[in-house]
Amino acid sequence: MLRLFSLMLVIYALLSWVIADPRHPVFRFLESMVEPVLNPLRKVLPPIAGFDISIVAALMGIEILRSFLLY
Repeated sequence: MLRLFSLMLVIYALLSWVIADPRHPVFRFLESMVEPVLNPLRKVLPPIAGFDISIVAALMGIEILRSFLLY
């Protein structure tokens, strides 16, 4: 389940760069799934040089959580 969410985060990040229409159904679905996790991170982590690092932080957090759950 955590791998699926990680994949959704990566796809969401890529689509945010290439989809011109944010109302696209795939983008809207991914947005509804990942934004509840990313919004609290954005409040804590300011953008660095204009780049939103909340996705990177979420991916790192998921990997740390996975490592604890697997051992």
